[in-house]
Amino acid sequence: MDFIASADEGDDPGRQRASGSSGPFDGRDLLLDAFAQGDAAEWLRPNAWFGMVVSDLSGADGSCPGASDGEVFGLLSAWAAQDAWGSARKLAVLRELIRRHPKPGGQVSEPGLPAQWDEGLANEVALQLGISVVGAQKVLILAWDLEARIPGIGRALATGRLDIGRVRMLHDELAVLTDPRHVAEAEAMILAGLARCRTWANLRRLVQRAVCTVDPDGARKRRETAERENARVKFWRDCSGACAMAAYGLPTDEALAANAQVEARAKEYRASGVKRPVDILRVMAFLDLLNLVPAADRIARVKAEDAVNAESAANTRDPAASDDAAGTGEPATGRDGGRAQPRPSGDHAPGRDDDGVPAEGRPAGDGPGDGDPDETAPAGPSPDDASGDPGVRPDLSHPSPGPDLSASSPALPARVNLTLPLTTQLWLAERPGEAWGLGALDPALVRQLAEAAARSPHSQFCVTITDEQGHAIGHGCCKPARGTRQGTARGTRNGKAPPGPDPPRSRAAATFTPSGKPGPPGGYGSWILTLPGAAARFTVDLYPIPVGECDHRYESPGHDPSDRLRHLIQVRDGACTFPSCSRLAHECDFEHAVPHEEGGRTCACNCHACSRSCHQLKQRPGWSVTQTAPGWHQWTTPSGRAYRQGPWQYPA
Repeated sequence: MDFIASADEGDDPGRQRASGSSGPFDGRDLLLDAFAQGDAAEWLRPNAWFGMVVSDLSGADGSCPGASDGEVFGLLSAWAAQDAWGSARKLAVLRELIRRHPKPGGQVSEPGLPAQWDEGLANEVALQLGISVVGAQKVLILAWDLEARIPGIGRALATGRLDIGRVRMLHDELAVLTDPRHVAEAEAMILAGLARCRTWANLRRLVQRAVCTVDPDGARKRRETAERENARVKFWRDCSGACAMAAYGLPTDEALAANAQVEARAKEYRASGVKRPVDILRVMAFLDLLNLVPAADRIARVKAEDAVNAESAANTRDPAASDDAAGTGEPATGRDGGRAQPRPSGDHAPGRDDDGVPAEGRPAGDGPGDGDPDETAPAGPSPDDASGDPGVRPDLSHPSPGPDLSASSPALPARVNLTLPLTTQLWLAERPGEAWGLGALDPALVRQLAEAAARSPHSQFCVTITDEQGHAIGHGCCKPARGTRQGTARGTRNGKAPPGPDPPRSRAAATFTPSGKPGPPGGYGSWILTLPGAAARFTVDLYPIPVGECDHRYESPGHDPSDRLRHLIQVRDGACTFPSCSRLAHECDFEHAVPHEEGGRTCACNCHACSRSCHQLKQRPGWSVTQTAPGWHQWTTPSGRAYRQGPWQYPA
């Protein structure tokens, strides 16, 4: 927005716009002088007028025309203060919603804020901001506390002395204090030392010292309570695609001892000749101690990997050696065969985040780990992908990546829901998969996890057919084919993977071929699925899933659905149909949009997955949900706003 009018629009001809127009000041706006170090702009409070001035001086493209480097840094500081002011205004609007939606019969705090608010307010805020209900409740609590509990920190945010990230950290650290006197004392100490804390780390040290100083006995009690009641282990996927684990609330003495064990095992690996960076050695030690892998087995595995890598490097330097290897009949690409995708009957949604606060200072995968999915599962191919014989692996003309030791893995013991594109398993495409708690899986990892799951005799598999939008339109549960062996996979003992190095790489390809049977009426045929590492082939009949239209073929006459209807709706919906809820469908209630007692059908065109809390929300005054078409649901809030949720989107 251009705030300062140009000279030909009637403004002072001595003033020049920041747009670079010609004039006696060569396009330089005199207001830039205020943004030099130590000048008045650093003491101005951010507000709407100030934002327009800073926007005008920064230019439409942020080039800051006419400004010196020092003045550009001043504008940068001004934008940071303006961002904090905007966050404070947003929280002020949330406080107004709290005032308008008090909990009936609740108390009112000293600043005039209701001490509690209507239970459905967090749901409406979640829908409007596109976050989870738990995340919305956290934002409401923050807004309330910044006026009713720690108003000084709230004012520091509004004036730009603190940004929203630091305010959230201070709020979380101070949340452990329960006595208002202690809160006020700690807040005063923080505000007094704020000018000396230029970094996040120094500010955190300040608030932690303040909390322990004002309530030393409480600090001890809180630590003991955390160790006794709030300890937890979290598991998530980081942005690289690798996994992360963290433990919280650990007893200090035991945590120190555990860390010493990790260090000792890492040193043992180094002393044995394992040549890896020290951080990698610690990770190896950490995982091996958890998985009860003896040090000798890890050392043997690493040395085997190093030997293969050395041989590969030698072959790269000697093309004749590579030609000899290629004459053994192995695939020219040097890759494993395609793998099929595991999916369990009942587990269908690949992701979940119950607290929904991905950008508010916690790992993006923090939500997963709160539940415990039962089994493993896959998404199937789109009908458009089934060109030619799906059992034939085409030559994708990829250059050889060399030995892939990670692709051969022991049986997967974890209980996890995997959604793995069959076209990736068959080498028909390079599409990513998904996993509950892990997010997106790169194609190489898709094949690796599929083989690992296939090696476990406890894995269950399904195939889901999707359309071009990734909506499930067909589904079938895999059953062991007659005349094939089913039970403990080769290379396992009592269903458990043997310790030590991974088994040799499988050279067989996954296949998905017609069984010769017609399959369910209106469905997608009957197929035979083979998976490398599995002890049996599988048959799968693919049933149609009503999406968009419904012929009522799965309708149940009573209130309760058949097992197939419940299962297919779980596959179609993937998660709770409330737009801000991500609870997996198999963990949800089976709910009628139009109640059964009011004539609603127990059918795919009237039923959906709904978490218990969202089920209860729907029954509150002012809330309603309608199924506009099979798989599409519209929620209407007490304020009259409507929010639409479509079927789950699988990798397509």
